[in-house]
Amino acid sequence: MIERIIENWLTKVNEKSFQVPFCQMLIGEGYKVIHLSRHGSFEEGKDVLAIAPDGTPCAFQLKGANGGKISQNEWSKYNDQITRLVEIPIKHPSIDESKSRRVYFVTNGELDEEVRVQITNQNPDRVRRQLPELGTILKGELLNRFSKIHTDLWPLQLQSEKDLLELYLADGTGYLDKAKYAGFLGSLIFGTEEPTKVEGQRVLASAALFASYGLFPFSQAGNHVAIIEGWTIFIAYAISYIERYKLEERYWQNTIQIAEEAVEMALSNLWEEIRTMQYFVAGNVLVDAPFYRGRLTWLTGFVSSYMLLQKQKNPDFIIEEEFINYFFENQKSFLLWGEAAIPQFLSILWTLRTVGYPQLADRLLFAIFKVILDKTTSKEGIPDPYHNLGEIVLGISGLSDQLREENFAGRSYSLDSLIQLLAKHEYRGVLAENWKQITLTHLVEFEPENPWQFCTWHCEDGIFHETMPKTPQSWQLLKEQSTEINVDKIPSYFQTNPAMLLIFLLVYPHRIRPDVIKFLDNSFSHNCI
Repeated sequence: MIERIIENWLTKVNEKSFQVPFCQMLIGEGYKVIHLSRHGSFEEGKDVLAIAPDGTPCAFQLKGANGGKISQNEWSKYNDQITRLVEIPIKHPSIDESKSRRVYFVTNGELDEEVRVQITNQNPDRVRRQLPELGTILKGELLNRFSKIHTDLWPLQLQSEKDLLELYLADGTGYLDKAKYAGFLGSLIFGTEEPTKVEGQRVLASAALFASYGLFPFSQAGNHVAIIEGWTIFIAYAISYIERYKLEERYWQNTIQIAEEAVEMALSNLWEEIRTMQYFVAGNVLVDAPFYRGRLTWLTGFVSSYMLLQKQKNPDFIIEEEFINYFFENQKSFLLWGEAAIPQFLSILWTLRTVGYPQLADRLLFAIFKVILDKTTSKEGIPDPYHNLGEIVLGISGLSDQLREENFAGRSYSLDSLIQLLAKHEYRGVLAENWKQITLTHLVEFEPENPWQFCTWHCEDGIFHETMPKTPQSWQLLKEQSTEINVDKIPSYFQTNPAMLLIFLLVYPHRIRPDVIKFLDNSFSHNCI
């Protein structure tokens, strides 16, 4: 069945959708991928740049084959790109231009016989002109190479095959089932015994390909949020695997970089879509109404994280005024629909600070603190971060009894983090004014036993902390607590990549903990104007 899924995926996927899995295939074969383009005019006919295992620089141009075959007429449309691919040297800091290179045309279909003959006839002339021959990688070879990466690495449990099939056949316009997707990747990545270093590299490359197969319907539907979530979950499980087995960076860096690029491209596409949308309604207006404000908040949290990611990568990056205008136009529609929305609001808050609106950011902090406090001390409470927007809307609408079966009153997973942020930023008056109400709450958090378990969707080993605020409370002690950060349980990858930690938290809101929030607050404070 696995082979049929791979073949079906390869037949239907377009060039943009199979660019990332193609890179992961190369990594699994021992290549070092150094660049993948976003299909701009600057790419010079080269979608992917890589260094082969023998040290030879390679350039690849990827094209989807509509109808399964590239005709002579279609090939003629690519002439300029093929010329640039073959004749313009590879220009990249990691590649020596003086070295001989290999260039390839890659398609998930076949070539008409006329096209094959044309390539064959032109190659001797290219050699005569001291240019590289144009090689081709077609559907059959791709299928064999993709399948070979998975040899002996695919867990043969029936449940894993069932999960892959269900993910592959899912409605790509809906929500990604994050628990199922995470469980699938976890069974794949941790389905083998402790690996050797080289085996570890292949396990991650293989898992990245299966991640692509599982995300196929969402890629086809242009569901950018699901793509962001899926690749973030892959990165999380890869980091979990790396932390658990102490895999050296050179065996995983390239795989993670390509997955990061997939997340960034999806975030960029999401922002591009949002900035051109007049309305944010999805599907039927009447059906969508209960989801509208929560989804707007959710999307804005992701777009804010994209701005912070760009700022992290380039300190000189200036966050677009268009984003600031978008925020002001929509801020009154944001909704704190549950504790899972807290990372979304914090993402917005940190972006506001970064662009020079600290007072507005502080007002947002006061607002979400007060909403969480009032909801927590109410009769109903507020749904904890283990419940997503869809579950909460269905519960409120009376279409599901799941929320009614749980008691959220008096307990909060996020309130302690918000209290410590207020103390850290010297808002003693706000806390003093609300402390009596605060003492009526139970502050809860789950601490995974090991850093690698922080990245798994479900964690069986850890400590569940539940405390009640002191009364009276020493301001000095609270202030000291707010500045102390224990990063021992935060994987080292996230410690050097706070923007990805924020994106992780948007996808895994149930991993919210005061130490994580304070670490992120410190990290993004450096970006402030």
